Amino acid sequence: MVTTATTAVIVAETSAAHRPTYATPVRPQTLRRTIHSEWIKFRTLRSSWIGLASVAFVLVALAAAASAVSAGAITPPDGGPPVGGAGFSMGPLETVLTGANFAVLLLGVFGALAGAREFGSGMITASVMAVPRRSQIVIAKALVFGASSLVVAVVGVLGAFWIGMGILSAGGQATVGLMDAGVLRQVLGMAVYVTAVGLIGLGLGILLRSVAGSIGATIGGILVVPAFASLLLPDSWSPILRFLPSSAAAAFAPVQGAGSEVLSPGVGAIVLAVWVLAILCGAVASLVRRDV
Repeated sequence: MVTTATTAVIVAETSAAHRPTYATPVRPQTLRRTIHSEWIKFRTLRSSWIGLASVAFVLVALAAAASAVSAGAITPPDGGPPVGGAGFSMGPLETVLTGANFAVLLLGVFGALAGAREFGSGMITASVMAVPRRSQIVIAKALVFGASSLVVAVVGVLGAFWIGMGILSAGGQATVGLMDAGVLRQVLGMAVYVTAVGLIGLGLGILLRSVAGSIGATIGGILVVPAFASLLLPDSWSPILRFLPSSAAAAFAPVQGAGSEVLSPGVGAIVLAVWVLAILCGAVASLVRRDV
């Protein structure tokens, strides 16, 4: 018994002598770390860069094409006279921001994919295991996606503005300056609107957990419903239609909204922000309350 006890003591002392002195640190999961994790996921996906590059390309390319048509450098497909001059109904700012209508569609679809793809692949299970506070996942996704989209949208609309105005000026068409009254607000407002639609798509992707469903809801709610509402509903509905997302954005950006009435720029920005926050809050509630 003494020999056994002595041997056990020797083994214990030897193990203690060779035991590592360091220990793996246990760090609490914070929102900052969640944002860092979402940024790693976002930037390591090729689709993220393709989607953002497509938005910037559409903004600049369509601005150049529309400005060239307006300036008469490109003949319309039917062989008729160039679109421009007195017969051209769009102003110079609307012309150079023509691509924003397609950029809204692209970023809305991209946001829906970013929100719903983890549910389709099953990776959302790993995300909620790593981040027990599920609300942080939605907040981090929205911050990463929104910041990245806003940077690309601002660069895209400014590039579209300068290139488009340069083409219009070379063709002898009317132009406006970025520092002219209301121009900078509308240019940056268009970037904000494009980003807001992307965030709405992201929230719907998390809320509906379906790529097809969230894309359909985003396109239908942003593009289809306002267009049909303007055509089918009487003018008495205009006070209500002006609170739709696209109509709210029409208050501070060259966007075609529903109805004949438009909010003031400040109120329009608040209404659009409320739409984004409401959908993201719904996404948070869905992720917190429902199983994944």
